[in-house]
Amino acid sequence: MKKTIEKIINTVKSKKYIHYILIVIVGLLISIPLFWFQLRYSDDGSIHLLRLIGLDKAFENGNFPLVFPYFCNNWGYSMTAFYPPIVGYVPYVLGLISGAFHVGMKLFASLTFIFSGIFMYNFINEVTKKKAIAFFAAIMYMVFPYRFEEVYNRFAIGEFTSFVFIPIVFQGLYNLLHGDKKRHYYIAIGATGLILSHTISTLYTAIFCILYILYHVKDFFKKDVIKKCLINIVFILLLSSFFLIPMLEFNMSADYSIFDPRVMTTDKETVTSRVIEPWQFVKNKVEKNPVCFLLGVPFIFTLLIGVLLYRKIDKKYKDFYVISVILGVLSLLMCTSLFPWIYMPQLLCTIQYPWRMLELACFFLTPVCAMNIYYLVKSTNKKTLQNILYVLIIIFITGFTIPELIVSKDIDTSLDQKREEEVMKDPTISHFEVNREYLPLNSLVKQFGYMKTREDTVYILSGKAQINDENKDALHLEFDISEATRGTELELPYIFYPGYDVTLEYNGNETKLETYESDNGFVKIIIPEDIEKGKIIVDYTATILDKASYVLSGISLIAFIVYVILYRRKYKEIKN
Repeated sequence: MKKTIEKIINTVKSKKYIHYILIVIVGLLISIPLFWFQLRYSDDGSIHLLRLIGLDKAFENGNFPLVFPYFCNNWGYSMTAFYPPIVGYVPYVLGLISGAFHVGMKLFASLTFIFSGIFMYNFINEVTKKKAIAFFAAIMYMVFPYRFEEVYNRFAIGEFTSFVFIPIVFQGLYNLLHGDKKRHYYIAIGATGLILSHTISTLYTAIFCILYILYHVKDFFKKDVIKKCLINIVFILLLSSFFLIPMLEFNMSADYSIFDPRVMTTDKETVTSRVIEPWQFVKNKVEKNPVCFLLGVPFIFTLLIGVLLYRKIDKKYKDFYVISVILGVLSLLMCTSLFPWIYMPQLLCTIQYPWRMLELACFFLTPVCAMNIYYLVKSTNKKTLQNILYVLIIIFITGFTIPELIVSKDIDTSLDQKREEEVMKDPTISHFEVNREYLPLNSLVKQFGYMKTREDTVYILSGKAQINDENKDALHLEFDISEATRGTELELPYIFYPGYDVTLEYNGNETKLETYESDNGFVKIIIPEDIEKGKIIVDYTATILDKASYVLSGISLIAFIVYVILYRRKYKEIKN
């Protein structure tokens, strides 16, 4: 019996596919509270649910999905142009499959737990060549307390999705600098995934990649390494161009709230005021906190024992161990009042809340904890004792994870379904029901005045004209215009985003009219000549550049796949 148990444990410790199965099981177990968790009670869940419904209505009406019809009092609202698409399109597809978008969002959250564990496992397995270390790193990465805050408290879908891609980026970077370069293109895969998931996580991952490179600067400045690094950067930009190009075009077309530090509270003073105190890593504030910042007993314990175990760490891993500790501690420091945010460049302050650095602290320090566990267990030469310790450690970690998963069960989850059905039935929601971060600054300023009282019709801002027979359906509008004088300014009942196509039919001719942003943040057109009687037709079709960016990303994806196939084939030939 004893030998049988040891054989089973040794198999579990050594077989990669068994580790994957266990990671999936853990991912499913920590996803169980999603079944009694109501999205509407989370910080961002309701907004992301609206985003999926907006996508559905855009597709239903045949509109390019950069602007959602009906939203904001039927004036159209853009989310896709500003918020990365992976966390929209993938939950949307899962919602179609499951029959409800709120269910699709929960399934997506569960998948992020699982895939983040798998990719962390792959990363650490490549670094250490020790499956036991990789397995513990994966599990601790999945059950780090901040992960549960991200899902069950905030439902910060972009941020918790980025946990999946950060290990891929660093596995590619590690492979490029220290490995056989066989998987250097993982940099492009991971970074593209990050850009298409969460821009703030992308920014800080890039910064920490630079710090990692500086630490290994001698390994970086080699012709082949720099060449492959540049290839990855080019592919990253091309693959993500269908998101980056429209966002940049929108940014250049008007002043949108998302890019204003005052509106987004990303000024240095505000960011400095949002730090936490170091003691909050071990104890919550007495008063109610919107977010829990506890590191957890298993994490703290397995991290601190590294002081005693460092001399036992294999020399091959010490370099990785040291840089992981440095970058992990720096990440923790950046969460706190000990870090001088007030002197940081404005770009870094886009983080809004410094405690978001807990994500990178989790990424860098969980492998350190896993290595400490491995060498702690290895310090005893008795196999039986080692196996007992492995089991006890799993119980230890699990025992402190369960309390983190206690989500209120008295919440009626059917309310998510009810909310979804209400909006699907009547998607003409008020601008106060969306986050308003993606409104033009002009309209945001007037959200309680002009926007609150504006009617869903064409306004004459200046000049003279008669408007008759208005017919509006989603992002399509037709109306007759007569007795209009040249230079007359009309404000259309659409919030301003680039991509509206306006056609003037007059005297048997069709003339394309330019669109502008009015002082109220709406689409404005100018009548080019005196019009006795004519017709104006408005549709949202997106700009040529927006459409071209999707084609560019599609072609780039094919090119990237071909590049990977050819590179791997060439690599095999060299090895043989």
